[in-house]
Amino acid sequence: MSNQPEKLRQYEDLFRRHYGRLCRRVQCITADAAVAEDLVQEVFISFWNSGQWQTVENLEAYLHRACLNKALNHATTHKRRSELAQLYQQEQNQAVAADQDLALQELQRQVQQAIEALPPMCRKVFLLSRHEEMTHKEIADFLDISPNTVDNHIKKALAILRKALLGLLLGCLEIIFRFFS
Repeated sequence: MSNQPEKLRQYEDLFRRHYGRLCRRVQCITADAAVAEDLVQEVFISFWNSGQWQTVENLEAYLHRACLNKALNHATTHKRRSELAQLYQQEQNQAVAADQDLALQELQRQVQQAIEALPPMCRKVFLLSRHEEMTHKEIADFLDISPNTVDNHIKKALAILRKALLGLLLGCLEIIFRFFS
């Protein structure tokens, strides 16, 4: 039992001599000092627990190879995880884009239906204003009605459309919030 403190001292000496250099070598592979330190510490702990440090002939070569293998395994695993996460994100983005396209098509269809449901003169004034980008005066002259009548038709069209499309707007907001959460 009196030999145990001596073994521990020898192991601590081994750790102090090689730890810094091994960390620098592993960091070249991981590009992260904290990860490198963790990996080297794991190698030393495993090495201590296995008891091999007392029987290995070339400790420096053994530790170097063990740390190198640990770093390469970590890098490979990290790369695979990163690739899988990227693939998953791409699939999620494609699914969201498809959902957004469907929602946009549905929105356009419902807006068109709501416009078609407007009273005929109201629809004509609204379309001239919004699609043809005519001014109220130009619409009044074109349809031979007063500018006030044009204004009243547009107000009426907007009120009808607002009421008809409110539920659709709330549904779109729900999709947007789901996308960003």
